[in-house]
Amino acid sequence: MSSIKAMTITTTSLLSIKRPLLALMVASLTVSLSGCGMFFGDEGVFRNRAGDYVKADNIPPLVLPAGKKSETMGELYPIPPITATDFGYDPTADDYEIPRPMPLSANLEQENVKIQRVGSESWILLNAAPGEVWPRIRNFLNVNTLAVSKADIGKGIIETSWLQFKTDLTTYDRYRLQIDQGVQPETTEIHITHMSVPVAEKPAPDMGWPRRSVNAEREKWMLDELAATLASETAEGGTSLLAQAIGGAVKANLGVSRSEPIMTIKLDRQRAFATLTYAAKRDGFTTFDADADAGLFYVHYIDPEEAKPGWFKRTFRIGLNPKPPTSPYTLAQVKTNMLTGDAFEKAPRSDRDEEKVLPDAPGYLIVVTGTEGNFVVRVRDPYGKRLTPHEARELLTILRRNLI
Repeated sequence: MSSIKAMTITTTSLLSIKRPLLALMVASLTVSLSGCGMFFGDEGVFRNRAGDYVKADNIPPLVLPAGKKSETMGELYPIPPITATDFGYDPTADDYEIPRPMPLSANLEQENVKIQRVGSESWILLNAAPGEVWPRIRNFLNVNTLAVSKADIGKGIIETSWLQFKTDLTTYDRYRLQIDQGVQPETTEIHITHMSVPVAEKPAPDMGWPRRSVNAEREKWMLDELAATLASETAEGGTSLLAQAIGGAVKANLGVSRSEPIMTIKLDRQRAFATLTYAAKRDGFTTFDADADAGLFYVHYIDPEEAKPGWFKRTFRIGLNPKPPTSPYTLAQVKTNMLTGDAFEKAPRSDRDEEKVLPDAPGYLIVVTGTEGNFVVRVRDPYGKRLTPHEARELLTILRRNLI
């Protein structure tokens, strides 16, 4: 018993041990938070200065003394105002939202020279301006001793003299090369037409050109030879300032009509719909269905960056092969329900939550109107109603950069 009474049991509160440590942690956290504010807060050393320009004061214009000429005075880098006809115009945008500049070709980093084909038509596409391509074509003709009978730099046309192939002395042949602006900015298209007549006819220099090549194989030979030469060489011929206006404007332009972003395509119907069909399956677009006769493409879009699986899914290999998006409605159903005619032109802003017929229809409609050589492309919701200008601009920009 005595041994048991001699034992002393001491109980120490854990809180008494942790209290100094807790106080130290709170003090450290307070210093850390105040330190973050000191370096990265609104008043910090490394604060975000992106919006400082909106706080800048206007400086009164320079006033010259009387008698001094002011013709040479002016803004060095004047900023033109954004008007209702500019693609970046958005009356609903925030006051400080800066519109993006008009995009250049998205394919400039791809292969420089390639041959495009739509149906029976073929042409060479170069990621270079016509002013750079014109002297290179002239150099190609000179190197291959193909005499030029006509060169109209204003129209972008080069015609060769009559020649004979060593493998076929029964005909006289000649070529016409048409150099045009491409669909994308800073690109060039070269279309070639071949003409052939029997030797007995003694062709005249002013004979009219056929709409299509007489001999498709000889057209293809010239197309392949020129494309291979342009692809293997560097631009040694310089740039022709006179040729910069060849073909006029690009064949696909972004603009605004009735406060709605649009895209105009100056191509024939076959190629216009072929290139739109191609673009509506690239860079996040998926085509549910299309009706070329009605000028409609029913599509889905998701940003490719947002569609990429995160680190968790990549680690456990979840969703690496997602199923393509689908719609519960067919294009026929959507077309029957959408606005048409004058109601389409004056369509209100999209509000999908309020739609009672075909509720929650996913995706978008690419609507093509206009006439041969001058088509207008709009992007609407599945009910034919307008998107916000920002959303419509983004989708049209992606479409245009994939046109061919």
